[in-house]
Amino acid sequence: MMIKFEEALRIVLENTLSPEESVVKLEDSYGRVLYKDVYAERDMPPFDKSAVDGYALKREEIGKPLTVLENIQAGYAPAKEIVSGTCSKIMTGAMVPAGADFVIMVEDTLEENGVMRLREPSDEFRKRNNICYKGEDIKKDDTLLKAGTIITAAETAILASSGYSVVSVSKVPTAGILSTGDEIVEPHITPSVSQIRNSNGWQLRAQAIATGANVRYYGIVSDNRELLKEALGKATDECDITIITGGVSAGDFDYVPEIIKECGFEILFNKVAVQPGKPSTFAVKREGSGKSGVLKVIFALPGNPVSSLIQFEMLIKPYIIKSMGGHYLPLKLSLPAAEDFKRKNAERLSLIPVVINSNGTFSAVRYNGSAHITAMAGADAIAEIPEGVTLIAAGERATLHLFR
Repeated sequence: MMIKFEEALRIVLENTLSPEESVVKLEDSYGRVLYKDVYAERDMPPFDKSAVDGYALKREEIGKPLTVLENIQAGYAPAKEIVSGTCSKIMTGAMVPAGADFVIMVEDTLEENGVMRLREPSDEFRKRNNICYKGEDIKKDDTLLKAGTIITAAETAILASSGYSVVSVSKVPTAGILSTGDEIVEPHITPSVSQIRNSNGWQLRAQAIATGANVRYYGIVSDNRELLKEALGKATDECDITIITGGVSAGDFDYVPEIIKECGFEILFNKVAVQPGKPSTFAVKREGSGKSGVLKVIFALPGNPVSSLIQFEMLIKPYIIKSMGGHYLPLKLSLPAAEDFKRKNAERLSLIPVVINSNGTFSAVRYNGSAHITAMAGADAIAEIPEGVTLIAAGERATLHLFR
């Protein structure tokens, strides 16, 4: 029975692995998923600080000649309090001295013989006091990052500024990559006239690495039932998630679905109303009978490289990240088509590679079907052509999934 893509995604995300905690050094946390909320250990800024290079003074004394008491560097506490008739030179980021409630920018001033004066009378600089106040960005014990956040550069900066030299993250699952077919050989081998090189395995390996998963590459298994069962059994024993390509259709040598069952897995779906990727299969092995926890899963994808690439991004990537406690779905945009796009077969949701133009429209790239992997190298996104729709007219909007 064929199910809609939305139903397939729902089933996948309802059967994720349970996250487990792992503690890593800050330098090893990039790309990982936070296991626990992160809280502020102190106010930020931790003190009133100057937003500019200038002079700290009392607001009511702006325009008066003021004696300069000291030069306050960032990282050093002021030694003197500002009193009437005085100011202190101050650097950006330095602590504002007691008694000051205004910092005037250095370019608006002249200093001579230890006395600061304004260059010229003006009210423009009075509009902002150039002070960043203690706690105006973050209060102590505020939640900085929520569990499930994927750690990127910004999150790394937040963790570092908050004193997290070690980070509580989710344990990463191990993903095994396996390709099938007598017609494929590895990249270093010269193919015969009836063979092609294995792109799927290496493509999926790269995609899995990008999710943060530990990846094991099992190479190619020929279309031999016993060899395939042995290889799939080894991969599923050693990995949390096994991704296999090829052998999932209805050909004479497509053994994968029955072998999946023999390995103790329950197939939850094996046909999705999507093009490319119709024979995509998802199977689970549980802790016990019924709906108890998922121990391991298998994704069996079509052998055509565009099919496997797109289905990884749409189904497997969200699965891996959610299994680490993270939250991810492809970023979606609604953009108008630059020109008409037509198709003859509208029985399934179609996912086509497109480029995003500088004027905010999209255009389909030259695409000959699910084996045309070079089309994906130049694509910025995938456009949805809904079931039953044969024409997206120029100017008509479509939903785009950004993968980059």
